[in-house]
Amino acid sequence: MEKGGEWEIKSFEESYTSASTPEYNDSYVINNGGTIQFEKDGTGNTNYSSELAIYLEGLLYEEYINKEFTYHNSEHSIYLIYADHGGVAYNLEWEKDKMIMSFSEVQEFEDYDENNNPIQITTTYSLKFICEKK
Repeated sequence: MEKGGEWEIKSFEESYTSASTPEYNDSYVINNGGTIQFEKDGTGNTNYSSELAIYLEGLLYEEYINKEFTYHNSEHSIYLIYADHGGVAYNLEWEKDKMIMSFSEVQEFEDYDENNNPIQITTTYSLKFICEKK
């Protein structure tokens, strides 16, 4: 990112999976999600497509949608910081002209089956921005 540049969001992917309760597995994909601009000075902004912006309103703070940010990145992570509103940390995978910003969370909890026996539930929630350099 230190060189800056504009990245096209080829797709945004969100998924919820559970091996123990596969009937609740769900995923959603939005193609052509807009752009993310990174400047060399550590600032940037997002210009999401209207479809992605509306969808993200249900996931992120409104202050994170199509706003300017500052960023810090390492080889495997990137932090987008929104003035006075906190920020978002993503795992980062990138090659020369391709980048994936992702977030994943695993939760484990106990529930009960139809016979009222305790069962262990593990769920995984993930989202990905799959981008290509413009």
